[in-house]
Amino acid sequence: MKKILLTAFAGLTLTFGYALNATDFTANDCSSVSHNLFTELAAGKVVVITWVMPCSACITSASTAANTVIAMGNPNVVFYLVDDYANTNCATLNSWASTNSIVANATFSNSTIDMTDYGTTGMPKTIVIGTSGFVTYNVNGTVSQTALQNAINNGLTGVKENSNMNIGLDLFPNPAQSKTTVSFELSKSIDIEISAYNVVGEKTLLVANKNFGAGVHSVEINVADLAKGVYMIEIKSDEGVSTKKLVIE
Repeated sequence: MKKILLTAFAGLTLTFGYALNATDFTANDCSSVSHNLFTELAAGKVVVITWVMPCSACITSASTAANTVIAMGNPNVVFYLVDDYANTNCATLNSWASTNSIVANATFSNSTIDMTDYGTTGMPKTIVIGTSGFVTYNVNGTVSQTALQNAINNGLTGVKENSNMNIGLDLFPNPAQSKTTVSFELSKSIDIEISAYNVVGEKTLLVANKNFGAGVHSVEINVADLAKGVYMIEIKSDEGVSTKKLVIE
């Protein structure tokens, strides 16, 4: 019998598919408007967040992030400017942004939006969260406009961060009930990890963690003990990540 997956996000998952990597938050911005991240994503939004001190060293990256969003002119892409540790009041943060011509859809001095949810801290820190909940960009320091644009476009189409392993990843059957087989092709021998993640980004299954040689591989995955729902099968190596959505019925 399959385990019952209890999650506060179960209803939301039915709305927009799955959410992997992003951490949900509900926070009031500096205009006292409430924002819920998963609601924004469910509405088809890509959310770009830059954390600043604020300081002079943060200006260039925050400006690049803001101007990139403006230049794309897509109403489904929003930019949030967030004080790093919520210890700068909104008046000061807004004044700093205005002085440096940094235009945000919303500014926040709210500790609920926590940059430590996305790895190491650093000033400034910029991330892009795509509509599927994938983090498609995560950088401390200098922001590349081209990389940011690509990350936003990937976010609009549901591509995960660093999904740059062209290995022909596939799953069959999919949907699956008790077993599925992941197939992929490697151009050289490499150490890889094959894992399954649930809708809230928890690793639910480690399939393999070893060296695979060059060539075509098929690995059977027993999913009989996983709850029905949507998962992501991830193949990760030092060279990148490739993912595929798996539905368990």
